[in-house]
Amino acid sequence: MTTTLTPRAGKIDDIERRDDERGFERDETDSLHRLGTLLLTMAERDDARIPAGRRARRTLAEMAPGYVRPPLLTFNVPVRAADDACGLCGFWTCRCPAAAIPAPPPSLTGTVR
Repeated sequence: MTTTLTPRAGKIDDIERRDDERGFERDETDSLHRLGTLLLTMAERDDARIPAGRRARRTLAEMAPGYVRPPLLTFNVPVRAADDACGLCGFWTCRCPAAAIPAPPPSLTGTVR
């Protein structure tokens, strides 16, 4: 006596089928959107109550007029230590093409202070 098994969908397919039967469901972003709108309305209402002369300074230009910020990036070439690998090629004995070019004599480059 031989029984043949008929293929059936697995548990995941049953769960997906039940979920599809329920249809479209709204998610939690609606409540977060309402909360954000409420907080924005409250902040705007509170800002409107503050007299113009009593408003807090909020930007650097308002806090320190005329202040010039130093640059965030400096484009200085880092000094390489003698016991460090090359920053370009990563080898201890540099194999970069720039290493093959001889440095100009010190008299042409000026004095180092």
